[in-house]
Amino acid sequence: MKQLFAAFLMMLAWPVLAQNMAFNGCTDAKGKPVAALADDKLQAVAQYGLADGQPVIRYNPQLLPRLLLETRLFVYAHECGRQYLGFPATGDRTAVQARQADCWAYDTLKRSALSSAPVLAAVEDDLNMVAEDWAVLPGPAREVKLASCGGAPAATKGSLALPSGPARSKWDQCQQSCGAKLRSCGRSETCQIAFNQCSVACGQ
Repeated sequence: MKQLFAAFLMMLAWPVLAQNMAFNGCTDAKGKPVAALADDKLQAVAQYGLADGQPVIRYNPQLLPRLLLETRLFVYAHECGRQYLGFPATGDRTAVQARQADCWAYDTLKRSALSSAPVLAAVEDDLNMVAEDWAVLPGPAREVKLASCGGAPAATKGSLALPSGPARSKWDQCQQSCGAKLRSCGRSETCQIAFNQCSVACGQ
């Protein structure tokens, strides 16, 4: 019942979260901007592709409303990593490419609230929760283990335009507070639900 309530709370809060956390794009390996484009018809949470021959990251804020906001940010960063690392925009995605893009995203987001160990663990749990979700997440299906990325290799240097301004600063501080509470509480189901509710409230 608690899990159902948490999921319901996240669905109610998502329109506010989406409004506060519109993505601002990233840069490619040459420092050129890669546009971000919201697309509610996209059958993926986020997806790197081409538009008129130029790289673009599309994202759909309507899919998987259960995802924590920081998980959605990580998925977007993963797609930025794919284009930065020079992976093809179309065709099969390999496990090696996915791992490299995961670590690029993790390293790039370390300056945000995602850098704290509790938030990192929550993102991993979020992505590893339901196998069928991989149909709309950057595949292939895999167990995500970000802590094992270790130090950042030179190839993961790059730029991700994190949401900025007063709303972003307030959200970031709130997320750090939620992470600190989760660290003190532990990794039980009750602690995780409390963290999810705290994270959702940050966007309100």
